[in-house]
Amino acid sequence: MAKGYWSVAGSITNPEGMGAYISAIEAYIAKCGARFLCRDLKTDVREGNPGHLTVIIEFESLAAAKAAYESSESQEMIKLRQPYSDVSLTILEEGDHAAH
Repeated sequence: MAKGYWSVAGSITNPEGMGAYISAIEAYIAKCGARFLCRDLKTDVREGNPGHLTVIIEFESLAAAKAAYESSESQEMIKLRQPYSDVSLTILEEGDHAAH
């Protein structure tokens, strides 16, 4: 089965304010059986303007990645992050889905 991923890019606008979110999301990711593949606060951006933060989280499947995001617990945690960051989060599935 193909893995699912959260791909997060953006900026943290108030690092001190992110403490509660970081603690909550770390515990939640472990609870979901997922794992952080990459967490970088100084992303080496070569094109575009995605911000200095990049996070990639691997889930067992695309369905698991979607369910983790859509859960009420996750939605409550987003409220802890939003005042202190400006990020985009995409959910994607392992593999080359753009091949011709």
